[in-house]
Amino acid sequence: MPNLETSSKKLHVIRTAINLFTTYGFHTTGVDLIVKKSEIPKATLYNYFHSKEGLIEMCIAFQKSLLKQEVLAIIYSNRYCTPIDKLKEIVVLHVNSNSLY
Repeated sequence: MPNLETSSKKLHVIRTAINLFTTYGFHTTGVDLIVKKSEIPKATLYNYFHSKEGLIEMCIAFQKSLLKQEVLAIIYSNRYCTPIDKLKEIVVLHVNSNSLY
């Protein structure tokens, strides 16, 4: 079970960092704030991601994965009648996924 616990902690750090980067920006958000809000030791953050840049790369990959899932849900949904309606909804999804960092 340690892997599951590690994955859960890592995911918590990623979600916390996404929230902080979106609120304060990448350059303004320090590692100290991330570890404080994530409630983990600084060494754990560096063990998971090796650097702040490594963390943001993981945050972007995580958000990309979520966006891909949402796009596929729209594509395979019966809620939208035409391909044009699906494309419009995908555009709205991209516009609303306001990653400011």
